[in-house]
Amino acid sequence: MKHRSSTSIPLTSAAPLAIATAVLLVFVILGATMIGNGEAGAAVAPSVQASAPSSPSPRSTGAAPTARVSPSTPAPSAAAPPSTTAALDRLHPVTSAAGFVHPGVFVDLADLAATRSHLRAKDAPWTALFNDLKSSPYLRLGAPDFTSFAPAGSATLGGSCNTSSSAGCVSFCGSFNNPDVGCSQQQADARAVYGQALMYSYTGKSAHAQRAIAILNGYSAHYRGSGGSNGPLVTAWMAEQMIRGAELIRYTYTPAKGQPAFDVEAFEAMLRTSVIPTLTTFDYGRNNGNWKLSAADGLMNAAVFLDDRALYDQAVSMWREATRAYIHLTSDGPMPVVPEGGDGRFESAPMLSCRWLADKPAACQTRPKTDPQLAVQNGQNQESCRDFGHASMGLAAIINGAETASRQGTNLYGEEQERIITGVLYTVQIAQNHSKYGWPAGFCAGMTEPAAGMGLTELAATTVYDAYVVRRGVAMAPIDIPGYPASGDSDPLRTFIAAHRTATSPVRNVSAWEALTSYDEKMTPRRSR
Repeated sequence: MKHRSSTSIPLTSAAPLAIATAVLLVFVILGATMIGNGEAGAAVAPSVQASAPSSPSPRSTGAAPTARVSPSTPAPSAAAPPSTTAALDRLHPVTSAAGFVHPGVFVDLADLAATRSHLRAKDAPWTALFNDLKSSPYLRLGAPDFTSFAPAGSATLGGSCNTSSSAGCVSFCGSFNNPDVGCSQQQADARAVYGQALMYSYTGKSAHAQRAIAILNGYSAHYRGSGGSNGPLVTAWMAEQMIRGAELIRYTYTPAKGQPAFDVEAFEAMLRTSVIPTLTTFDYGRNNGNWKLSAADGLMNAAVFLDDRALYDQAVSMWREATRAYIHLTSDGPMPVVPEGGDGRFESAPMLSCRWLADKPAACQTRPKTDPQLAVQNGQNQESCRDFGHASMGLAAIINGAETASRQGTNLYGEEQERIITGVLYTVQIAQNHSKYGWPAGFCAGMTEPAAGMGLTELAATTVYDAYVVRRGVAMAPIDIPGYPASGDSDPLRTFIAAHRTATSPVRNVSAWEALTSYDEKMTPRRSR
C-alpha cells in the first residue's frame, strides 16, 4: 500500500560513550565500503540549494526506437542490493524560495519510496511493472548524437546535424510526423530520461542517473526547437516526459567525484529559449484539444523546474480553460464550452458541432458548414467521435497536469472533480461495453463510428484512481450512459486497471510507466467469496 508521509523518531537520551564510538566506527566502515564499490554517487543525498525564481522569457506513432548505446557510458545493471537505496529512502522534499516543492513534477519522494518498498518485498504487480520498465528499449539509449536532426537555421532541412554543429540542431515534424526529421528520436530521448531517472530511484545505481544526465546535457547543448505542423505537439510531449526525469535527477542524485554532473543552468536556458516560447505562443485553438492539454501539462512541468511562479500560473490557467472546453457536462448547457483561440472560429454552432463530431457528418463537409445538430452527452469529450486513442490522450494530459499541481498545493483535482471523473468513466465504460451493447444511443449524432481500438492506451488510469479513490476517498461509481443498462460493475475503472495495468504500463506520447508510480493495493479487485 502507498504511504505519502514518513515519521522520523528523534533520540531523546544520550547514548553511552562506548555505543557512540561503535556507531561512529560502523559509519566509517560503511562509507569506505560504498566508495570502494563505486556507488558513492548513489548513496550520498544531494546537497540542494533553493533556486531563486527565474524571469520568464519569451504526431508520432510512438514506435520503439533503435537503441543507441553510448560507448562512454557503461550499461547499467538491472539488479541492486537494498543497501544502495537506503540513502534515497532518507531524502526529504526541498521547498524553494518561490514556494515550489521538489521533486514535484508528477511524482514525489513518497511515491518512489512506496514503490521501492513493494519491490523489496517482491509484491505483485509492482515486480511485473518494474520488469516492464527494466526491459524497455528506452533504457538502452545512450547520449544523443543528433544525426537524425537537421542543422538549426537550415532553410531546406538538408544535411545532417551532429554534436559538432555550432548552431545547434532542430527536429522537423510534419503531420503525424511525416516527414520525421528527429521527431521520433526526440520523443524516445524524453522517455529515456524519465525511465532512467525512475530506474535510478528504484535501484540506486548511478549508471542510470548518468545515462539520463548524458541525454539532458546533450539537449541543453544542442537542441534548438521543433518545426513543422506537428512541431508544437512534439515539443509539448517532450516537456511532459523529459522534465519529469530532469526534476528527479536534480533533486535525488549527486555524482561521485569525476562523474559528469547535470548542467541544470544550461537545461534551464534550453527550456527558456527552445521549449517555452512554443508552448506559450502557439494558437492551439485550431487543433484538437489534446494539443493544448499536453502544452499545459508540459508548461506546468517547466514552471516547477524553473521555480517560475508567473509561468506556473499561466500553465494552470491554460489547463483550466482547456479542460472545460474538452470534457462536456450537462451543467454546461446544450452545447460544449467554446475553446479559446483559433480566430474565434468555433464560436458558431456549426463549427463547434463539427469540431466535436470530427467533421464526419455530411453537414460538416459543405462550404460553409451547416449545423449537424449535435447532441453532446454527459462525459463525452471533444475527441470521443474522432477515436478513443486520442480521447484517452487528452484525458491523460488533464490528469497529468492535475497531478503535478497537487504536488504544488493547487487542487485542480478538486476544482474539476465532477468533470474529470465523469469524463474518465464515460470513456472507460463505453470501451468496456461496446462489444456487448454497441455505441450509446445518439452517440456522435448517429454518424460514422470512431476508429477501431478501444484499449485506451494513453489513459492515466492508476494515477486518477489513486488521486480520487485512494487519496481523497471519492468513489468513482459508474455513470448513466444513454441506451446502456445500469452497470453491474460498481467500480469500472478498477476493473479496467486490473485488466490493463498489472503487467505493463504503456509508454506513449503522454503517459509513461504511470502504473508503476501510482499503483495501490486498493486497485486490486476484491475476490469473490
